[in-house]
This record gives sequence, C-alpha cells and structure tokens, in this order.
Amino acid sequence: MAIIPRSQGRVTSQPTLQQHTPMTGLSSIGKVVDGVLDERKRKQEEAEVSAKRVELYHNDLAKQEAKVKLDDVMTREMSEQITLLKNDVSNGAMNADQANKTFNEWSKARFKQMQNELPWDSMHELENYWTENATRNATGFLPLQLRADAQKGVVVADRATEIATRMGREEGLQYLKEKLEVLNLPEPEKQQRINTYHTSRDVLDIDGRITSAIESKDTTDLQSLVKELDEGKFSYLGGPQAQQKKAQILSRIDAIEKQVQVEENKRVQLAGKVLNDFKSQVLTGRALDDDYLETVRSAVAGTEHEAEYNFYKSQSNNFQKFSRLSSAEQLKRINEQKAVMANSKSADAVNEEKVLKVYEDLYKEKTETLKTNPNQAVREAGLKTHSLNAGELKSNPKSFAAKVLENGVSQFALKDDNLKVKPISAEDLPEAKQAFDSMGVNQKLDFIGSLISESKGVPKGSQIWAATIKQLGGDDNSYLMAGVARANNYRSRDGEDVAAAIISGTQALKNKQLIMPKDDLLKAEFNKYVGSTVSGGTANMTYAAFKSIYAHLIERNNYIHDDNKTIDDDAKSFINTALSLATGGVYSQKVEYGNQTTWKVSKPYGMDDDRFERILDTRYAAISQKYQISESELKDLRLRRESQRGPKGQVRYALINERGAPLFYMNMPDGVTK
Repeated sequence: MAIIPRSQGRVTSQPTLQQHTPMTGLSSIGKVVDGVLDERKRKQEEAEVSAKRVELYHNDLAKQEAKVKLDDVMTREMSEQITLLKNDVSNGAMNADQANKTFNEWSKARFKQMQNELPWDSMHELENYWTENATRNATGFLPLQLRADAQKGVVVADRATEIATRMGREEGLQYLKEKLEVLNLPEPEKQQRINTYHTSRDVLDIDGRITSAIESKDTTDLQSLVKELDEGKFSYLGGPQAQQKKAQILSRIDAIEKQVQVEENKRVQLAGKVLNDFKSQVLTGRALDDDYLETVRSAVAGTEHEAEYNFYKSQSNNFQKFSRLSSAEQLKRINEQKAVMANSKSADAVNEEKVLKVYEDLYKEKTETLKTNPNQAVREAGLKTHSLNAGELKSNPKSFAAKVLENGVSQFALKDDNLKVKPISAEDLPEAKQAFDSMGVNQKLDFIGSLISESKGVPKGSQIWAATIKQLGGDDNSYLMAGVARANNYRSRDGEDVAAAIISGTQALKNKQLIMPKDDLLKAEFNKYVGSTVSGGTANMTYAAFKSIYAHLIERNNYIHDDNKTIDDDAKSFINTALSLATGGVYSQKVEYGNQTTWKVSKPYGMDDDRFERILDTRYAAISQKYQISESELKDLRLRRESQRGPKGQVRYALINERGAPLFYMNMPDGVTK
C-alpha cells in the first residue's frame, strides 16, 4: 500500500485518486500494487539471471584458468616425464609396460597434488581433460621398446661374434649359432653374421700366421700361406681382400729377408766386439752363464773370431782357478810356465803362449785391483764389504768408523803382499772425501777419535785407520799426523791438544786471506830443525803438521805477516813452537861423524833435553856394565830412533856405527804424560 504523505493542518491532495469513484479507486489501487509487485519480481528475476550469468562466467573463467595451469604442467613436467621415460625405454632401462605404469602413477599423483588449486564445480571435466592429454602424450612407448629390443639384439649378436672368435673355429661357430637362434633378428641378417664370422676367422688365421712368421723370421711359412691363398683355401675372403692379404704377406717376406741380411752383416761386424767383451768376462775369473756362452757362440759363429772364442771357452775353467790364486801364487805360476816353455818342446806352442798371455793379464789386473780398489778384490774372493755412505760419515761417525775397520780387516785377510789397504771403495771415495772436507774441526776430531777408538784390539788396526785418513785427506798429510797425535794423545807443555791444533791450522790454511811465509822459507826452517831425524813420507807428514800448527798459532794469536817473503822474530817464536809440537822435540847429540860435530835425533814426544840426557846416562851405564865397554866409547856412537817400539811399547833407540849398523839397543819411556 502506498503511504500518503501528511503535512501540517491539511492533507495533500492526490489528483490521480480523486478522478475515480471509490470502487473504481480501490480496483485501480490493486492493479497498481500488482504492477509494482510484478515489476519488482521481474527486476528480481533479471537480477538473478544476471547474477547467474556472472556466476557462470566466473566459473568458466576459473575453469579456463585451471586448464591453462594444467597445460603449463603438461607442457613442462608431463613432457619432461614422458621424455625421461622414453629415454629409459629407448636405452633398455625399462619396457613399455613399466613406462606406462610409471607414467600413470606419476600422472595420478601429480593431478592429486593440484586438486586443491582447481575449482570443484569443474573438477570432473578438468580431470578428464588431464587424463585425455596424458593418454595422448604417453603414446609411443611400445615402438621405442621394439626398436630398443632390436638394437639390443644387434649388440648381443656383435658381442657373441666377438666371443666366438676367441674360441676354436668350430666351437666358436656353434656358440654363435646358439646365440643367434634366440635373438629376434631377420634370418638373412643371421646368415650374414655367420658368413662374417667365417671371414673374420680367415683373416685372424692369416694374421696370426703372419705375426708368428715375423717373430721367428720364417719366410717358408709365409710362402706356404701365399700358396694357400692362391688355391682358394680361405674361401670366405672376397677376391680383393685375398689379394690384399697376399700383397701384405709378400711385403713381409721381402722385409724379413732384408732384415735377416742386415742382421747377419751386423753380427759379422760386431763379432770382434762381442769376443772382446767375452774375453773381458773370462779374465774376471768368474764362472760364466751357459746362456751367455751360447749367445757369444752364435755371435761369432762362421766369423774370423770363432777360433779365438773356442780357445777362451775351453780355457775358462783353467783361468777361473788361476784368478783365485793370490798375486804371489799367480806370479809363481807364470814363472813356472815360462820355465817349462823355455826348456821343453811343445806340440802347441801358440796355444801355450796365449795361455801365458792370459795369465799375465790376470796377474796384472789382480795386482792393479789390490792396489787401487782392494774392496773389489775382497768381493771377488767371496767376502762382503761395507758400502760407506757420505751421509753416515757426518751423522754417525762411530758407525762409519766401525765399517771402515771391518773392510780393512777383510782386505788384510786376503794375505796378499801386493795389497794396498784402502778401506773406502773407489766408488764411495769421492763423496766421502767431499763430506769429510765439509766437516768442521770438532767433527773431524770426533771422527778421527772414533776411528782410532774402534781400531783398538783390531789386528793391524793402526794401519787401517791411517789408510782411511790418508784416503779422506788425499794429498794433505796433516790429517794423518793429526791421527798420530790423537792416537798418542800428544799435548803441548801447556796442555794444548796437538791433533786439534793441526786440524784447526789445516782449516785456517783454506782461508785465502791468511798470509803465510813462502814454502821454501818454512821448509828451510823445518830442515834446519829436524836435520836427518825424518825422511821420505815421514818428513812430508811432519812438515805438513808443522805448517798447519804454525797457521793455527798465528791465527789464534792474531799475528799477521807483513808479507810472505820474510820471517821476523815474532814469527820465529811461533815457528819454534810449531816445530816442537809437530816433531815432539829434536835432540842435538854432540858427536863427530864425517866432518860434522852435531847429530840430530828425535826425542820421545814432549820430553825435554835434561830428562832425555838423564835417561841416556842410565842406559849408557847399563850397556857399559853388560858389555864391558866404556861409557865414553858408547857416547861417541850416534843415536838413531827406530820405527819399531820396544816390547812394552817403549820408544826404541839404536847406537849405530859410522856405517849406520846398529850395535846396541836401548828403550825409553814415551815423553807424553797420559
């Protein structure tokens, strides 16, 4: 019902209603109301239709959006999944059924993951859309499997063919047929593979015979092979392939013949060298290997050197026995052989001369080895020697010294008069000398001390350590004198270690800035002091020690020569001290001989003249009483210091006549206070 608006004091007129009668007005009002209701309903329906249309449009838009999302997954993830599966089927990693099952499981799982993101009202349609596309995209697994199976069959057939060629020909053929029978390959291809197998076996047989013939240089078998090819024995080879093999074989025949000729020419040319090497081996006196003898025989066969080879081979045992003799026994055998040859006739003088010549060569080689590298002679005698390492000399001098002594003892065990003891092998000496030279004063003293200490109680130990120091020191005799000083514990009256002074001075002499008097000046002072008390090697060794001690003294006392041409009084003082320390002291005996009135003799080391004379007086008195000769007559005889010591290690002297013959002996205590 329409609401009639009111105003203050009056009613607003309604022109439309006032035009009708009351009944007519009521009817009209009803119609108006109905019209309004109909219009409202119409508009409501239109709104509902419009809303429905919007809803449908929204749903369709959501569905299209969902399809696009599915398309995105299908073009990326589904496409990638299908590609991976196809690859697995293609390479035989799985078959078509496995690929379909794997893809379906993935498709269902992937769609399920996306369901919450898809509109529910079109879920069924979207699922069908996904499934249809998945089914369409997943086609093609079976053809790929068939193709993979075919390729696998080819691979299996190839592998079976390769394995068959390793067997015997018939055995391999049977094996190949069994494998081909179960493979899904066309029959023509199977037959072709069997034919190919026969062809490859023909080629392998030919190549094997060619290789064997080349290794043995057998051209005869290669000629037979050519003949077999011409006769068609290798029936599976095509004409061009057979001709190619024939050409290859003929080329190999030509190459072998040329090689054989060149090798023969080379053998003849080198036969002389082979024989010389063989002779050198024989001259070592060692037993020779049978294979080596056969190699040499083959090398000289048919050449001008064959006869000489036969001679040395027939005499090798004789030469081996001769080589094991000592050098003295060898020389005796040589002299006996010469005597026999000079005093009797021979049916084969030429052969005897050759044997003698070999004996002389063996003797010469043995004596040379004994003098230059006696350790080699020890090894040839079947004894072991120590290899002396330069590093051990510096790091463990005691061990090095012990090995040196063992080598020396082994050398003396040869009991050969031509032996020159050299404990360090020639091959080890250069590095050992270099290591010794690089050692400091204290290191050298420690080593020399170890060497002397290890030598105590060793037969001929003093000769061994002296020879070792001589090897390491080379031409420098001062080291040898340092060894003597250390062995005898020589000290100055002030207690200075003489061995240390010698080595210190030797090191100082290496300093080019150290100014020393010329050698002729020093030698003049030395000769004037020692007179005839020393000579030869002893004089050289003593002079070297004197020079080293002098260098030590001037360096220690910071004395500097103005030049090398003069010796002043201060230098004279150092020279006298050095002479005394180097020689142990020289005694001037007042006795007439020839036109001389003074005779010099070396004293026990460090003994002063007063003590020396007192001891002499007691010895003169004892000899006078024993032999009833006056002491004055004895004192007219010259004293000579002997190299041999007394029975208790005393210093020994002889009283000699004018011809130098010893008449009486006397012993004195050593002058050094131990």
